[in-house]
Amino acid sequence: MNVDLTGVFKEFSTYLTDLDREKAASFCLNLLEQQRVTIPELYEFILAPSLNRIVVPRGKEDELIWREHAQTNIVRGIVERAYPYVLQQRQAFKSEGFPGKIILACPEEEYHELGIRMGADFYTITQFDVTFIGSNLPKSSIVSAVKELKPDFVAISVTNYLRLVQLNRIVESLRENFDPQVKIVVSGSAFNHTGSNAQDFGADELINSYEDVVTLARRSHEARA
Repeated sequence: MNVDLTGVFKEFSTYLTDLDREKAASFCLNLLEQQRVTIPELYEFILAPSLNRIVVPRGKEDELIWREHAQTNIVRGIVERAYPYVLQQRQAFKSEGFPGKIILACPEEEYHELGIRMGADFYTITQFDVTFIGSNLPKSSIVSAVKELKPDFVAISVTNYLRLVQLNRIVESLRENFDPQVKIVVSGSAFNHTGSNAQDFGADELINSYEDVVTLARRSHEARA
């Protein structure tokens, strides 16, 4: 069913601006229940843009940062409640096989985890075995998780460009401790803001969208076949 995503975005943004958790959640879950949008459409064209439009002017942080946090928490709640629809869409995803295991994380002092949390659902839909381990993780914790879980991929998300220094160190440590067949993919707005790419940090690939995840899944399956 075709839906005006621009109109949907505008209506949802109104609920989010008003901090109306009930209307915001009901609106999004009804869209999913009625199959008017997919999970990728909801995340990429409605939820993420609604958060990205929030601007806290320098010098106004103490007055306004609470509003950004409140809106982020509303969106986080919607993402968690959408998980049954993620599983439905995973079952419907046309895949020729298993693409592999993936761990998703944010480096130390990176607290913006909602983007990669949405990304975890993209990987789930495309048949990956997903473990999302969260934000603000020291390098040693990420290395420990890789050692125990033995994934095929490690995904690191960086939103604050100041945390790109940690990314360098994480990639170096993963390369030193694990087989090069463990692929490292990166994501996050820090790359857009700095014009960086994955290779600048020794990683294998930059993932920007659901379509990038689909491509990675299919390429990985072909390599495993």
